Amino acid sequence: MLGDVHMEGEGWRIILPENPSAAPRVEIDIKHAQNSPMNDRVLCEEAIGIAKELMQSMKAQRFADWPRRATKPDAEGKVRHPFLEMEESNLWYCLHCNAEITGPQIAGTHWHCPGCGASPINIFPEAFWLGPNEEKPVPVQARAEGQEVEPIVSIVDPRPRLDLSKDQVTHLIRAALFEDATNASERMGAGLAEIWVDDDLDVVISFEDHYWPEEKEPTAAIDVAAVLGIELELEVMWSDPLFAWPGLGTVTQSTAEYTRMMLDAYRSHGIVEERDANR
Repeated sequence: MLGDVHMEGEGWRIILPENPSAAPRVEIDIKHAQNSPMNDRVLCEEAIGIAKELMQSMKAQRFADWPRRATKPDAEGKVRHPFLEMEESNLWYCLHCNAEITGPQIAGTHWHCPGCGASPINIFPEAFWLGPNEEKPVPVQARAEGQEVEPIVSIVDPRPRLDLSKDQVTHLIRAALFEDATNASERMGAGLAEIWVDDDLDVVISFEDHYWPEEKEPTAAIDVAAVLGIELELEVMWSDPLFAWPGLGTVTQSTAEYTRMMLDAYRSHGIVEERDANR
């Protein structure tokens, strides 16, 4: 999956990152925390070993598209970037952490930064993003060659977690406004309404006066706010309508019918800039 190896059993999973410097992650579901087979260190290491065998075959497939010099430094330590055509150097720089990386180091980590783990697309032969007065890159502090990385074992709760955000509340409230709309004009008003959500997730809805009747209460939106346990404040804004004669939309449920009536009114009492059928 996206270069990583995922291995799963009942109540546990192992994720082996594409970056060879990154630690394998072992996740154990909380309800299996006491009796998971991944609590057995030997069994866990064997499972990670199987994942590493699969990773080797995946690397072989990936490296087949890379130039040979990407993984084999020459006598001067120069390597060729796998994606930046013809770029060769014995020193490379990470866009994320500004680390200076030698050719053998970056080849050994398959072009992931040994410092921060950034992917190959963030590695360049020059630190062009640094200004003349900015601190220069320093050699990366990499793990010693051949040093094994201990897996990170964590207990996780796999159940879906809801942490309501402003965007989620906005979508729920607007969906409720469309539920409240009883004609084409009010649906336009639901779409045009400005919805503000503060840090406490309390909501202010500002309705466009031409399309949402001032006396109409958005009962579905009020109910949604009550279910969420948030405050809801309503106000009206005045601006030029999208189309002349906005009241035409109050006599039909059909947006297509409203569009026809609106165009007919413009042709009878105003100006319509007709579209070129050949465009």
